Amino acid sequence: MTSGIYRSRLKREVAESAAKFMSSVTDDERILQEDILGTIAHEIMLHERGVISHSDAREILKALQELLTLCTEDRVEFNTRYEDIHEFVEDYVVRKTGPDVGGKLHTGRSRNDQVALDQRMALRKGLNEVSLKILDLIEVLLGVASENSESVMIGYTHTQHAQTTSFGHYLLAYVDVLFRDYERIRQSYDRVNKSPLGACALAGSSFLLDRNRTAELLGFKGLLENSADAVSSRDFALESIACLAVLMAQLSRISEDLILWSSSEFSYVEVDDAYASTSSVMPQKKNPCTLELIRGKTGRVCGELVSLLTTLKGLMTGYNRDFQEMKRPLWTSLDTAESCLDVLTGVMGSLKINKDRLFETASKSYALAVDLAEELVRKGVSFRQAHQLVGAIVRENVESNKLLNEVSTDVIESYSQRILGRKVGITQEELRRVLEPVSSLRSRRTRGGPNPEEVNRMIRDRMDRLNETRANLQAETKRLEKVFEDLLRVTKSITG
Repeated sequence: MTSGIYRSRLKREVAESAAKFMSSVTDDERILQEDILGTIAHEIMLHERGVISHSDAREILKALQELLTLCTEDRVEFNTRYEDIHEFVEDYVVRKTGPDVGGKLHTGRSRNDQVALDQRMALRKGLNEVSLKILDLIEVLLGVASENSESVMIGYTHTQHAQTTSFGHYLLAYVDVLFRDYERIRQSYDRVNKSPLGACALAGSSFLLDRNRTAELLGFKGLLENSADAVSSRDFALESIACLAVLMAQLSRISEDLILWSSSEFSYVEVDDAYASTSSVMPQKKNPCTLELIRGKTGRVCGELVSLLTTLKGLMTGYNRDFQEMKRPLWTSLDTAESCLDVLTGVMGSLKINKDRLFETASKSYALAVDLAEELVRKGVSFRQAHQLVGAIVRENVESNKLLNEVSTDVIESYSQRILGRKVGITQEELRRVLEPVSSLRSRRTRGGPNPEEVNRMIRDRMDRLNETRANLQAETKRLEKVFEDLLRVTKSITG
């Protein structure tokens, strides 16, 4: 670890074991580019405010430009002799320009506001990438749903047959879930997208820093105004990981459905070979391991959230070195969510849906019992009485090993006379229609239900929403690209 940058207060060199223990350089590689860009913005502001001269700013910015080029070309080498990436960047500039010039780089700034800035910039980028992948998954789900608006299947409650629905309607449920996940992330993004730079260590600086200028140069939508809040708060990280944990829980639930439905007992779907694995000993096996890993990796992100909460809860106001332990959970959670979204998008886009098996199961299910009960209501029976009547018929059929679609009009008349004290008439044609799965779907009138027309309406609506949402996200991504192009243009105007 270098001795001339930060350790002037101390007599002894840091012990090698302590240096390795304290160094965050490995975790900081993720924010090197952000640290350089943030430093460039700070130096431009110092120059514009007259805190450093034009010649000094030119030399400092030239060194930072050179380091940025090495970074983008992946030619930067790190070692743990540096406490963190901030020391590395400053030391690089000092070595290039000398202590008289490079030593001015850190004027009016602390590592405390610097690291908060870097994390927000990196998190901003990461949340945009996750957001894009959510939209990619939504697009695939809408495509598969449009092909399956009449693919009848059983819907489950308590893991038991509940009502008939369609595979398209099922997928739309997760389209809406994912849109909410997207909204949560974008709302979190708005709070991430505030600049802490200029807060210094805790209480600002005696130099006339222009915090709004650095926020503008880096594309932030405003400031974290209170300087203590700017360096102390990590709720932006907590909220972001919480959003990612919720997202992962949704992906895990979809995965669990597909894992179960791809088993031999169900055979509703088949995962493409490209997303499956095999057994080392059982030749017949085709395992949905990608889905199992999504389910497993969900625990990792949930664990990272608990880790951050536990770290933060006991810290007094101000910067604490414990914050160093909050970087890796951020990167881990972002990377895990991105990879799981990628894989699940591939799984869904190549998924084989066994429509015949879905229909067969629905046809033989007692799930149409509620349709029969509702038909009896239309015959003048109260719903509770109809529920009692159909429940008795189902119980008798289960005990005699008969299907619900084997019920005759005579049976209904007999049961209604015995239970209600009067015969309820229903024609064979009415009974056939009620107990036919596709007819059941088409009879559903509720908004948002599985009626194929309603499913197709929802698909069109969500596709319009997807296109608008994607355009907004692309606009924000391009805005940030332009921000950094403009930042480098300003830099070049100073360096020549």
